[in-house]
Amino acid sequence: MGLPTGIRRLALIAAAGPLAAAMTTVMLASPSAAATQSAGAAVIHQAPAGHTYRTLVTGLRIRKAPHTLAAVVDVLGAAGSRVTVNCYAYGSSVFGDSVWYHTVAPRAGFAAGYYLNTGRDPAPGIPHC
Repeated sequence: MGLPTGIRRLALIAAAGPLAAAMTTVMLASPSAAATQSAGAAVIHQAPAGHTYRTLVTGLRIRKAPHTLAAVVDVLGAAGSRVTVNCYAYGSSVFGDSVWYHTVAPRAGFAAGYYLNTGRDPAPGIPHC
């Protein structure tokens, strides 16, 4: 018998926090990355490379828009599946969490932040869409 979902989420958040903080520090401290951005690229507000997180549930639905009623474009496999995101948006609330991430892999769409191991929502280093 596994832990209840809420406790699993808290355990994953606690474990991922230091890693996310370290990654953010490295990304923000890199002058070469900032120097390669053009003035036009700064307006887009999306991380081109993306950040990869793992799912906390089996069968996570990737939706066309950041809403629970939006069409499903893909259903991911087992908990722990990798999802690459490039920005976040606010949408319908999932257990009190209204942050949704725009996914770019394995399929483009939106995934509810509640079901990803981001550490907190919105995740550090992820721009608003």
